[in-house]
Amino acid sequence: MGNLVLLLIQSPFDIPLPDTWFSTLGEILNALFALAIRGYLIFILIGMMIYATGLSDGLAKSLVAAGIVLFFGGPLIINLLAQLSGVETITVESATSAWLHLLGMTDAEIISILVWLGDAIVAICLLAGAILYFTPSANDMTGKGKSLIVRALLLAPILAFFHVAAWL
Repeated sequence: MGNLVLLLIQSPFDIPLPDTWFSTLGEILNALFALAIRGYLIFILIGMMIYATGLSDGLAKSLVAAGIVLFFGGPLIINLLAQLSGVETITVESATSAWLHLLGMTDAEIISILVWLGDAIVAICLLAGAILYFTPSANDMTGKGKSLIVRALLLAPILAFFHVAAWL
């Protein structure tokens, strides 16, 4: 076993890759390309919902930043990786097929579920924020109530855009 490890360390590229490796790598790159051209909205929506709840501001900001980076740099980086690895050219059709094969739902269905969940989060945050704001016993609860209301009101226009975007 030790000799095999030493042999692999000394010459790692002498081993021929199986033919299925390229198809597997193609599927992975197609799924990543689909995530880059469609999934960035999912990252942004989940990040904004986490931000509205106030659970983890760092995670929320990271998810929104990841969504923005995916939007601008994702397709370029994925196509560069595809060219370097020798996989066939990634197209929008092949990425859509990989997305449906991997998740079983279209991106519109996933986003509509997230928008529905976001509507529930906005309603709960507004209600909880109003209850905390009108609690006269402590000033810290008033501050937390204001924060929840403002965060919910930041998420509401984004969700309203997704409700109206279906008709645009």
